Amino acid sequence: MGNHLTTATTDQDLVTRTRLAVLRLARRLRQQSHVGITPSQQSALAAIEHNGPLTLGALAGIENVQPPSITRIVTALEDQGYVERTATPHDRRGSTVGIAAKGRRELKAIRNERDAWLSSRLALLDADELQRLDEALPVLERLFGGEV
Repeated sequence: MGNHLTTATTDQDLVTRTRLAVLRLARRLRQQSHVGITPSQQSALAAIEHNGPLTLGALAGIENVQPPSITRIVTALEDQGYVERTATPHDRRGSTVGIAAKGRRELKAIRNERDAWLSSRLALLDADELQRLDEALPVLERLFGGEV
């Protein structure tokens, strides 16, 4: 049978190793995107793509930033042609922001760069390591997908 965690020290070691591995992987993946769009802009653009047209307030809530920050981020994205603002029909002072075709292309390019980097890293693993990673993915997906 596999090892079972039985001590607080072992539990803490697992917590620390998992945190560090996930943080390092996330950092390395973020570093793989080309220049021109900041990590904050990438995150907001992905949130807009995933959630559909959003008010700035809703986007600020999703991104967990203050309204002035999201306004700056969206203004920069709009200036670069990645998003489009549309006045809300019931309140002309309000608007929603949706992803533009250029924004979709940008996110696809970023994802392709990150996938290529990760693919090159996975190519360094042997068949047994790849099998163990494949077996661990459902656990990680459950852990980080919020289904625990």
